[in-house]
Amino acid sequence: MSDDATSTVLLVAGNVLAVPFSIYLPGFYRLWRRREPLVFVAEEVGMALITTAFVLKKQPLPAAFNGAWGLGLAVAYGLEGRKRARLRAG
Repeated sequence: MSDDATSTVLLVAGNVLAVPFSIYLPGFYRLWRRREPLVFVAEEVGMALITTAFVLKKQPLPAAFNGAWGLGLAVAYGLEGRKRARLRAG
């Protein structure tokens, strides 16, 4: 499979995994409010696939944007989890 076909497959798979949980409101609700770990993993894997696809296409700006989005969401998700645990503890 060529790099172009591979990157297209990665983009499609990444969007199927990431978009329902990062853009679609009920999906984001499941990700952020309910803290479902499998939803978080699906979103992060999707963002990694999208970033990899843009790297293969040699498009650094979209690759950097999507990579930063995935990293930023992971950091925010972790910080929110720590905050919630601290609030529950007392």
